[in-house]
Amino acid sequence: MRKIVKKVLAVTLALAMTVQPVALKKGQEEVKAAGVADQFTIPTADANGRVGAKMPYTRYDSTDAVLSGGAILKTSTDWNPNNIATQASAQSYVGLPGSGSSVEWTMKTTGAGVTMRFTLPDGNGGTGVKGSLDVYVNNKKVKTVKLDSFWMWQYFNFGSGSPSDSAGAIGAFAFDEVHFLLDTPLKSGDKIKIQSTGAGGYEYGVDFLEIEDVPEAIEQPDNSVSVEEYGAIAYGEHGDRDTFDAAIASKNTAAFKQAVADADKKGMDLYIPEGTYLLDGMWTIGAENMKITGAGIWYTNIQFTSEEVSGGGVSGGNPNAKGSTVADGYCKNVEFCNMYLNSGLRSRHNEQAIYKCFMDIWADGSVIHDIWEEHFECGFWFGDYNGKIDYCDGVKVVNSRIRNNLADGVNFCQGTSNAVVYNCSVRNNGDDGLAMWNDQTMGAKDEVNNVFAYNTIDLGWRAGLLAIYGGQGHKVYNNYLCDSFMAAGIHFNTTFPGYKFSGSTPNTFDNNILVRCGTPKECWGRDYAAIDFEQEVKNIVFNNTQIYDSPFTAIRLLGTSYSNITFNDTTILGAGLSKQISDFSSSGYSGAAIRENANSSAVFNGLTVGAVVSDQTGKNTSTWPFYTDNATPKNLAGNDTVTLLDDDVTYEVPGYPEADTSQGGGVIDPLDGITGYDVALAGLSWKNESNSSSIEEGDKVTFTTAVKNTSNVDIPEGVAIQIKITVDGKGSYTNTTYKGGLKAGETIKLSPTSTWTATAGGHTIEATVDYRNKLPNELSKDNNTRSKSFNVQEAPDREPTYTPVTGRYDIQVLDVTWDKEIINVGDALTFTATIVNAGDTAIPAGQKLGVQFQIDGNPYPSPITWNDQYFDGLQPGQVIKLTATGGNSGSSWTATTGSHTVTAWADDSNVFGEMNETNNKYTKTITVPYGGVQYIENPDKPDDLDNTGEIEQPTEKPTETPTEPGTETVVTSKDVNVVGYQISSTLKGSRVVASVEPTVNGKNVVKHGLVYALTKLGDKDTGVKNIDMTVSTDNYYVASFESTNNGNVDKVFGSSKTAQYYVMTTLFENQTVQEYTAKYKVRAYAVLSDGSYVYSDIYSYSVYNVASALYDGGKMPTNAGHTYLYDSILKLVNPSYKQVDYDWSDIVTSL
Repeated sequence: MRKIVKKVLAVTLALAMTVQPVALKKGQEEVKAAGVADQFTIPTADANGRVGAKMPYTRYDSTDAVLSGGAILKTSTDWNPNNIATQASAQSYVGLPGSGSSVEWTMKTTGAGVTMRFTLPDGNGGTGVKGSLDVYVNNKKVKTVKLDSFWMWQYFNFGSGSPSDSAGAIGAFAFDEVHFLLDTPLKSGDKIKIQSTGAGGYEYGVDFLEIEDVPEAIEQPDNSVSVEEYGAIAYGEHGDRDTFDAAIASKNTAAFKQAVADADKKGMDLYIPEGTYLLDGMWTIGAENMKITGAGIWYTNIQFTSEEVSGGGVSGGNPNAKGSTVADGYCKNVEFCNMYLNSGLRSRHNEQAIYKCFMDIWADGSVIHDIWEEHFECGFWFGDYNGKIDYCDGVKVVNSRIRNNLADGVNFCQGTSNAVVYNCSVRNNGDDGLAMWNDQTMGAKDEVNNVFAYNTIDLGWRAGLLAIYGGQGHKVYNNYLCDSFMAAGIHFNTTFPGYKFSGSTPNTFDNNILVRCGTPKECWGRDYAAIDFEQEVKNIVFNNTQIYDSPFTAIRLLGTSYSNITFNDTTILGAGLSKQISDFSSSGYSGAAIRENANSSAVFNGLTVGAVVSDQTGKNTSTWPFYTDNATPKNLAGNDTVTLLDDDVTYEVPGYPEADTSQGGGVIDPLDGITGYDVALAGLSWKNESNSSSIEEGDKVTFTTAVKNTSNVDIPEGVAIQIKITVDGKGSYTNTTYKGGLKAGETIKLSPTSTWTATAGGHTIEATVDYRNKLPNELSKDNNTRSKSFNVQEAPDREPTYTPVTGRYDIQVLDVTWDKEIINVGDALTFTATIVNAGDTAIPAGQKLGVQFQIDGNPYPSPITWNDQYFDGLQPGQVIKLTATGGNSGSSWTATTGSHTVTAWADDSNVFGEMNETNNKYTKTITVPYGGVQYIENPDKPDDLDNTGEIEQPTEKPTETPTEPGTETVVTSKDVNVVGYQISSTLKGSRVVASVEPTVNGKNVVKHGLVYALTKLGDKDTGVKNIDMTVSTDNYYVASFESTNNGNVDKVFGSSKTAQYYVMTTLFENQTVQEYTAKYKVRAYAVLSDGSYVYSDIYSYSVYNVASALYDGGKMPTNAGHTYLYDSILKLVNPSYKQVDYDWSDIVTSL
């Protein structure tokens, strides 16, 4: 018999009012605030402050190492471009010519994260070779590191600025990096050795190691979705081309795009868990006020697999990017962070690769921070070349590692203003490391007020480590630049089209240090200075600049077209060190302190010069160390602020920026001195949201492990006991947070922090405890793994759901399907799109509502199919299915081997001016060949984790699942649903809108209602579980209410036209902050003709969040109701809540 429990809820039912509901998804309980850029404060220039980026690693250079086994320290003293040591840090590296040769360092710091800069020969045709080096700690081998020169080696012929992938006189990009984690962190005094086994018969080279402490992985934040919920699979290792899997990469690309789109609709953030995620195409971002975060740069890896043009990278707000479904310019106030990204690119494709790590539009103060990227065409290129012109004003790139790209590290282009690069490591890029170019393509505005501050920029191999090509008001300060190869340190010219230096506000450069910058011969055959000016550069001011050990000239001002160039307080110690002679544009000259025209207009106030190598031509001795063609330099001769020191003056070169040690502390090992412990993976189980181990397609599945300490030794608190679960060898679901200790004989239950979205068919899961070897001295690893196989049943066909909108008509694609379940190569597949008018206005008849079907995001003239036969209009809420009737190669697609995406694009001709153009596409993945759903014949049962080792009795796939012994059985159905929420300003209460079909599971519905639970009041968590959400519960904080005829409404709120919609109103009792912020759960129920109960899914909400969604969306039917939300609820809870005007145009009423 049904029990109605009223208790603490004290709800009062009232008559319903039909107001537009707000559809909230499960778990959606927060509304994001805007203004992420404001959270990242950029310090100003400081003459007494740090110079360079504050990074967590310490560099161990080749000159500080111990060599053995035939290892050789290789150097370059003349900066000869054919000597690859010229491309190494401080022009030196250790060569490892054969098996047993090694290089070793003694640790003066701690850390488990290792970055190794190495060189390895190229392969035939410029495709690279694979090799390996071994890592030893304290003479014990701990790891073999795979190396690959696939991404390395670009070739130049002097006189041509464009590189070749496979042949040329000079081989640039001779060094690359690999990074890896050690199982046991290094301590001060430990010795780490890199040793060659002669793998592949190659000579290897090591430039340096960088060692750092690695923080724990970042867990999934609140109010976020995970890409794994959309089917993304972690698989393989970054940089290991042998693990690239085309099917997984295709599936992941679609999942990532869909995850962003859904999170944006829900007002949620996006999380990418630990693991390597292969993507086979460009990841297009269309979002606003969203945080996209990984688990950290050492944990989450994004690996693009394509080598082709437009084959990868992250594109913001570009509707024309390959495979894009985003609106023009729609990437606003996005925070993107905490991951590593690598590409499959090894060629610039004649400078048309269109394959930047981050590109296009990142608007409204977007911030990209704590990113590690490498091997792209460019790291970051901010500019808009599609649709109407949009700008990346206010964008910030912070705390990132921008390395080993074929061209620029960062380029602020095409009007980008008030933008910042701060505290970044910018290394080994094949064009400008950091650049500003005020290109005016598409009528873009000029650039103003950009900032490059506190960065370390080194080892660039073309153009300049830092370059300014125009604009005004820019500030460049406290940067450390070193070791350029065929490149300037700071580079100015007006070669490129645009506004150039037409503004009047000076660009200022303060407190910058340049070490070993400039070149006697770059790719065109010219020399570059550490600071190099060409052409009509104007309005530049340098303050407190230090230049050390320039291989050629320290400052060059070429020609006489420049103006308003000022140097205040400049130090030049060491110039012309290469002793080379350049003859590109004259009869020959050597590097000097300053090269300029004798009548130069440049101003020097406070100049100190020393240790300049003598003129190697013997032609300019009268003005040396200044090169002015033997004519007296008017700006230097007689200048009493110029100080000339001896050629043999003793000086100290500022070293590479040291690690950030401000946080203090050090490595603490809770297991220090403890041995004899052992953990075992003693049990493995799974359940869905309904607490059932019988899984259906689409269920969110939680895996749970039992971990037992099988030894007689306690594992103390502070030790990370971590688990990982893989699904079919490809997924990766982890829990890395448990540090509560594990006593001898004790068993704990651990579940991953994210769920798996079930797919139909048989699956094998494997659980591993201590997969990162945090328990290095365990007695045995043989009992750390447990695997099981189980089946997931296909879900019954259901109509896709959508969220109704008001204000106009809105075309949405809900699904795309095809006409064959079993697919063979060569089969002809015909596609069908499910389309709805989600708006409240009819789409008129007489105009074509077409749909186009694309394969792998490829538009015409690639093979596409379409339906262009529908002219009947579409009523609000009406759902239609359109099947392809034509195409440029017929109405069907011929299936080809591999994993493909199928995109249905409604209104592809843009006939209708609808509310939202971004939801007109829907993409699914299709695999060819496909043999249909395959099941495991004798599946395993989940372990009973309360009695480890005991197995549940086998059961058929149930339709009913007991939640607990003695309680009501719970059956859920999509035919019973919570649609959304309302607030009545008249009754002063909140309302839940629900629906139920007339029949459920073949039985008539005789009654229906709602089950409510109070889950949190103030700081008190009531402990209500999902299993308590039934009519028969005895939980004190749960109550159920049967609906009456007064609560039934005729208006259709959801997608179903046959359902009975009903509402219940809970009146506000005290109208306090505590009442409005209290958190509730709710689910709908139906009583069937046989007396059984069927339930909906469970949803969470608070009055405050409902009010916020209604208010910000302008969804109240009157201005009075709109004002009530702000005055009575929102401002009461949050006095700083932003007020929003009521827009009458959004409200449509029918009489």
